[in-house]
Parts: sequence; structure tokens; C-alpha cells
Amino acid sequence: MAKERFWVSGVIREQESGRALPDLVVRAYDKDLVFDDVLGFATTDADGAFRIAFSSDEFQDWFEKSPDLYLRIFDREGARELHSTRKQIRKNASQQERFELEIPAARLQP
Repeated sequence: MAKERFWVSGVIREQESGRALPDLVVRAYDKDLVFDDVLGFATTDADGAFRIAFSSDEFQDWFEKSPDLYLRIFDREGARELHSTRKQIRKNASQQERFELEIPAARLQP
């Protein structure tokens, strides 16, 4: 089976001010019944933008042709989760998905 390439990109901003949030760790996952597959990660740039590339090998099994995609956003150390889209899974995601996420300022405080 030939590998297909997938991309997840987007921008993360502070909800109240709309300012870009640099240096956050964004991790992409494929939701599965037992264990979720880690698809990749990226760090947001000065404009709050990120891009994660992965192949179908990262998630495909006998029946799955597209990932059931969600993101988790962490602080710059990758230790504290600030936001998750796990309750808004993009089922059967396309090869290119884009997210525009806003995180409340209160969640950004240590």
C-alpha cells in the first residue's frame, strides 16, 4: 500500500486579545478504540502558526483510511496541557486540515 502524506496546520491565539501565541507545543493524534496514535508535533512560530506532516503509516490499519484527528496544545516545555480538541474530533480527516484555535488567557497562566 502506497504511503499518503497528510498535513495539519493552523494558528493559535489568545482568546481575549487575539494575539499570536508563540513557542507552544502542538501534538496531533489519531483517536482509536484502545490507544491513540501520535501523528507528530510542532512548535508554534512568532505568528502562532504551526504545521505537522505525517504519513498514512502513522495511523492506518485494516479499515482506517483517514485519521480521526485531534490536537493537544502544551506550554513551551511540553509539560502542561493548555487546550485540547479531543471532544471535537475531526472524523475521517482530509489530507490537509487547518485549525484556528483560541486559548483563554487564564489557561496560559502557570
